[in-house]
Amino acid sequence: MKTAPFWVSIALLVPRVLAVLTESIANSATSTTTTAAAPSCTASPIASLCSYPEPGPNFAVAIDSRASCWDYCNAHPPCDFVIFSAGNPNTGTGTCWLYPGETFDASKGSTDCTNPSLSVYSQPVCAGGSATTTAGACAATATPSAIASVCGYPTPGDCFDDCTASTGASNCLSQCAKADSCSYVVFNPKNPGNSPYASGSCWMYPNGTFNAGSVTACSGSPEQFVYNNLCPKPSPSSSSNSSSSGTETAGTTPGSTTSAASSSNGTETAGNTTGSTTSSKNSAPTGLSLTNPLAIGVAILMWQAV
Repeated sequence: MKTAPFWVSIALLVPRVLAVLTESIANSATSTTTTAAAPSCTASPIASLCSYPEPGPNFAVAIDSRASCWDYCNAHPPCDFVIFSAGNPNTGTGTCWLYPGETFDASKGSTDCTNPSLSVYSQPVCAGGSATTTAGACAATATPSAIASVCGYPTPGDCFDDCTASTGASNCLSQCAKADSCSYVVFNPKNPGNSPYASGSCWMYPNGTFNAGSVTACSGSPEQFVYNNLCPKPSPSSSSNSSSSGTETAGTTPGSTTSAASSSNGTETAGNTTGSTTSSKNSAPTGLSLTNPLAIGVAILMWQAV
């Protein structure tokens, strides 16, 4: 019986071996999809009104339902109460009014009409938890408390790197918390009403403390809001020390997810953020070449057994 040349046999056997190995690897690779629980919010009705002072364009958001309005309130703290202004009675759509930093004042509303169109609800309670606007920074940035409301405070020394656009004071402080070095911030609202909950510019000061002597007298309402960074990153020396001891420290940033922009009195008309889906795949080798020693070795063994 004539035996096939050695390399010819290998050429015939290697594709079979590779097919078996590839199938095995493909079967071991898994794909998982994790869906974050979307907030399922409920809110108790407080009042039905004919009129109430509108929050302004920054905090009036077109919405597809009352439930979506509750979700939106939950996703844009601080939101102590919310008003749903009914629009189309057939579709249930309307406008969601937010009043960040305020509490409901019944004396400002009117019930003198036949069909009240404004439904006032308490702060929503959500099964999925309360959303924050930290964009991955730390929980303390969600509802920051200003240490001063001033005018005329000077910009940082390096405004090219330390002056950024921001969707609100919460977002500004979140940027500071994620910066390598940031001691405090000054948020400059650029929106009607000078609200710290709407868009503006963020000034980050890498070191030092707020200097009250550098402000000027305000001719009207305050135009700047000052916040200390409550979540500074650890210094490089402390990070290297923790690394050498075998413990890796990611910094004091126990923050949240989705970020989002701080919209409470603001120009943000971001849609309803009710959840997110994250997909991940375990990495698998991109393929096997004919020079793979394992494949060649198996092929040789199979050839010798023939």
